[in-house]
Amino acid sequence: MNPPSFLANEDPLAALCRHFSSAKTLYPPNTPLQPTFDMQLIAPVSRMPTHVLAVLPAGNNPNVPPLMVPVDADLYHRSFGVSLLPQVASGTPPPVPHHVPGAQLPSITLPVVPVNTPHGLSIPLLLLFGLALETDRNLASRILLPPEVIGEFPNQVEMSTVMSRFPEAQFDLYFRYNQGLWKNILALAPRDIAFVELVQTTYKVVADARRMRLRRR
Repeated sequence: MNPPSFLANEDPLAALCRHFSSAKTLYPPNTPLQPTFDMQLIAPVSRMPTHVLAVLPAGNNPNVPPLMVPVDADLYHRSFGVSLLPQVASGTPPPVPHHVPGAQLPSITLPVVPVNTPHGLSIPLLLLFGLALETDRNLASRILLPPEVIGEFPNQVEMSTVMSRFPEAQFDLYFRYNQGLWKNILALAPRDIAFVELVQTTYKVVADARRMRLRRR
């Protein structure tokens, strides 16, 4: 049985948090990174994270807060070839919910693991599919490529041609996201081959489109 999908209606980080029964939580700006971080729980609680990744901004810019990304260490170790997290002993109890004064929802306190990755913004999408929390790769395609480009599938040349005609600002967003996600895949080695092949295809489409744009200059 496939897990419920949240990605159809949420951005990747919010969807990842929902899979871990937690609320998307921003790190306070201009605050030193602490060893633990509280996240509120959202009912129904079906799965809880064991850690939270503090995905540091490019260049470790102190004015940009880290992206706080919940994750289950055991599930991660089974799904990726490169470790970001400490091993968790078998039988380790889950985090214990507690109430924070003034908050309506219970919270859990999670150990923080600071990480530097090639592209922080695409880490939630990589974890969603790398951990098999989301399984409909069409949802990933809609994030990685505009619908006009997807409509030309499977003709990759035409897909790249359509992609190459997008305004520069919009094109750059897609190019940087695909390139960053592909670099994250190379760095972390997810074991979901089908997802890897999907991203390899979408990155090739935008990379070929970029070459077309350069030739037209």
